[in-house]
Amino acid sequence: MLAEVFALINEMPLAFPIALAALTILHEDVAIAAGAGLVSAGTMDFSLTAMALLAGIIGGDCLIYSLGLLSTRVGRLRRYTERPVFAKCRSALESNLLATLVTARLVPGVLFPMYFACGVIRVRFDRFLLTTLATAVLHVGILLALLTSSIGLTSGDVSMAGLGLAVLLIGARTRNGRALMAKGASLFGAPAKLVDSVAGEAPAPTQAVQLPGMPLVPAGYRPIGLAERIPPLLFYIPLALQWLALGLRHRSLTLPTAANPSIEAGGLLGESKIRCMDLIGPAAHHWVADCRAAVNDGSWSVERLETLAADAGLTFPLVAKPDIGWRGFGVRLVQDATELQAYLAEMPQGCAFILQAFVPFAGEAGVFYARYPGQTQGTIFSLTLRYFPHVVGDGLSTLEQLIARDARASWKGDLHRAALRGRLDEVPAAGQVVRLALVGSSRVGGLYKDGCSLITPALIRQFDAIADAMPGFHFGRFDLRFASADRLARGEDFRIIEVNGAGAEAIHVWDPDMGLGQVYADLFHQQSLMFDIAAANRAIGTRPLSLRGLVGYQQKQQRLLCIYPASN
Repeated sequence: MLAEVFALINEMPLAFPIALAALTILHEDVAIAAGAGLVSAGTMDFSLTAMALLAGIIGGDCLIYSLGLLSTRVGRLRRYTERPVFAKCRSALESNLLATLVTARLVPGVLFPMYFACGVIRVRFDRFLLTTLATAVLHVGILLALLTSSIGLTSGDVSMAGLGLAVLLIGARTRNGRALMAKGASLFGAPAKLVDSVAGEAPAPTQAVQLPGMPLVPAGYRPIGLAERIPPLLFYIPLALQWLALGLRHRSLTLPTAANPSIEAGGLLGESKIRCMDLIGPAAHHWVADCRAAVNDGSWSVERLETLAADAGLTFPLVAKPDIGWRGFGVRLVQDATELQAYLAEMPQGCAFILQAFVPFAGEAGVFYARYPGQTQGTIFSLTLRYFPHVVGDGLSTLEQLIARDARASWKGDLHRAALRGRLDEVPAAGQVVRLALVGSSRVGGLYKDGCSLITPALIRQFDAIADAMPGFHFGRFDLRFASADRLARGEDFRIIEVNGAGAEAIHVWDPDMGLGQVYADLFHQQSLMFDIAAANRAIGTRPLSLRGLVGYQQKQQRLLCIYPASN
């Protein structure tokens, strides 16, 4: 086939550049290899070949971007692209545009969807054009030079080289990858400052983490883990592949929606949080933080809100949060009915919300519990301690300076500065702990530490009793606050603030000290266990949701997350 193409081109010399440019649309590396063949045969000049290839590649890139941009004119798609989440995606992509487009250029099959997405979310065209031009010049220049040299690379070698370079690029964005690059730089006598810059490692904190009721995290701990540094899209690829394999083995990709028959969609996503809490029956209800649900009808007065709280036996301050939520979106501590009214003014009408008693315990944990249907005893296979994001004052530095100096807080520094923009000039007293966010989720920079040492027979028995009071609950995570780690290990003095179903994660894997191999091993185990429990429920009559039904829950959740009020 390729020989026939060359024969046709030989008969039409003026068509050489056009043919090469057109060939880049089908496959860039094949076009570069064809161009190298023409150069080696003396048929075309190297410069002319490079210019033709660049013209085709840049033209194709702009065409893909334009297709993405034009797709937003479709009414149904435009409603989605005008949501706030797309502005966040645009900001995140533009801040990592070079690395993203280099990866897309090197990894086969990624370029079209990535460049199309740049058009859909309207990445600035001038930045897109300059970045793709730079990557194309390097790509064509290097590969064309290699292919026309005495090295004798093939197009297959080019593809493997591209994958290798992409792996290096991804590795350079992780701690271990940067560390290797830093060692290489130091071997060649690079300055110490340059080595530190390449390594990209945040300095080990010189101050221990000590919060009331929580185990001490000694100074020198690793502030950010390798798993946290990997872009989420890449991180979850192995888990998506395992999900596909498990789905094929069990003959249902949506089987996990049967893991908890008493929860919508099994708690995989889009479920009502108040219904999950209400599953805990009277026998175990004293372990639950009191809460009450209502619907934002747009006409809540201060007096009505005070009456709502009083009728539920709740007193301010209260935690207000959406009934359908994820990772702390929209969760806010309100001090009185006036603040609650302001919170509801930011929430869309028709959305259900929850008022929950504020549990004053500083300790927070996620307890992942699993029990097969028909069994009387279950297991806690994950317990994670969550340290809320904070800084400690020194009596001299402003809050903004403390955030910038703290290795963990600075990682989510933009978020914290936006949330505390009216307090950044405050100078906290020496030793004063300043909480940067109400929730301790990883989304806002909460520090997660593996607390498996607190899993005791007494604690398992306590959660067996709680699960006994929850008909149809078999797999999920209890988020709770506790008075002290010792008392939690004895199954005492804690309050459940949220129940999560099959969509929950064993969050101990986000402990910065956990190796990447162990992270994936534990998450693979979690998914396998989830499918097995769901299969056991299916065998006794529980039907999983259809794929269409599951997508409906996902769309509902995603639509709401984009319009919730900011958390604090």
